[in-house]
Amino acid sequence: MKNAFTFRDQAKLREVQLRWAQSINAETKTQVKQLALKTLHSPDARAGNAAATLIVSIAAIELPRGEWADLMGILVQNVASGNDALKQSSLTTIGYICESQDPDLRASLTQHSNAILTAVVQGARREEPNMDVRYAAIAALSDAVDFVRTNMDNEGERNYIMQVVCEATQADEVRVQAAAFGCLNRIMGSYYDKMRFYMEKALFGLSIMGMKSEEEEVAKLAIEFWCTVCEEEIAIEDDNVEVCAKRTSPSSFGRLLTLCFL
Repeated sequence: MKNAFTFRDQAKLREVQLRWAQSINAETKTQVKQLALKTLHSPDARAGNAAATLIVSIAAIELPRGEWADLMGILVQNVASGNDALKQSSLTTIGYICESQDPDLRASLTQHSNAILTAVVQGARREEPNMDVRYAAIAALSDAVDFVRTNMDNEGERNYIMQVVCEATQADEVRVQAAAFGCLNRIMGSYYDKMRFYMEKALFGLSIMGMKSEEEEVAKLAIEFWCTVCEEEIAIEDDNVEVCAKRTSPSSFGRLLTLCFL
């Protein structure tokens, strides 16, 4: 079933999506979606992962059309009250949805940002004892970074998100640490203008500790954190030079350029 919705050929993919939207009766659609959601409960991670992929394929068709309105609510509830297997597969589903490059699906996700954030933060907290769940949550949060801009604009919510991610860099399991540094890299790339406070309070020290880690994957991602910082600073510097160039005549450009770098 999963493979029936999976095509590299965009024309073939659109054909299948259109067939689902227009040719399959409502009763069959409902049954397929219910069975996919039930499969998320499976203790076999392979079954849960396959169900997550199928759910994302259907969501890419229905969410942009305003259909399957309760999907995100169901996934959030699974994370809040399900067993560990259900939490993990539901978080994986959320991550896959946010990771999708389908432009129509991505455009429809903004209205679900609060639900997405609620679920991933719930699973990513240090109070979560299951490392599979916590890893899935951090990975999903990394994929969801672009869709929580409204939340990141709110200082209180931003502080809590940053606290959760920073704490995850100190988790007992290496893959959770690595995922947390990867998430920080995504956050720095998207919200650099809001990161000065966190750099002063926590990120500088955490990244230095990460670079000294004996675990190669953690150290590499901590180094990548500073690569992201450098890229953002270079971009800012380039913008400043461009602004200076536009505000001055060619004869005085050299003198003003010097001032811009002071």
